[in-house]
Amino acid sequence: MKIKILESISAVHGSFSPGEIADWPDSKDAKRLIDAGIAEAVGGPTRTKKKVETAQETKSVETATE
Repeated sequence: MKIKILESISAVHGSFSPGEIADWPDSKDAKRLIDAGIAEAVGGPTRTKKKVETAQETKSVETATE
């Protein structure tokens, strides 16, 4: 069962960080993690989209006050 990990966990088959998508071998165990709020169910491929950070120019105006 594919799940998205919401909290850092360590299991017999590996350690997982928040945001990772894992193909959990035991579906009963995966459902327990989902019920506990540690993971959420995922459908589809195991790839995750990476958020791309872009730079944006901000035009700040300085004003002098007396």
